[in-house]
Amino acid sequence: MVISGIAIITGITGLCLGIILGSLLGRIGSVRILACILRAPLILITAPGKLKSKWKIWHELRDTRKIERLNRQKKIKDLQEQIGKHKQGIKNIKSQIRRVQWEFSEPKGD
Repeated sequence: MVISGIAIITGITGLCLGIILGSLLGRIGSVRILACILRAPLILITAPGKLKSKWKIWHELRDTRKIERLNRQKKIKDLQEQIGKHKQGIKNIKSQIRRVQWEFSEPKGD
């Protein structure tokens, strides 16, 4: 009795959704969405182990991406520090050039 009631309610809901989605998305789009909607409870009931494993894989991928992003940010920061060091080195070399030029410049005669 309960199973047949659930089947009737699911059928009526599917029909209403099919009509609404068919008018909005066309026949192919509505069929795909209905198939996904009708498949969702079946997946939740029959395969919680698969969902848990997929969930773990998804979290591992997310963590891997986060680690890669942090590594990129660290490398960028290191490169920016190197740029700063090189700029300071360039300033030091320019000041040495000016000092040498000043030391070896000939006094201007009056």
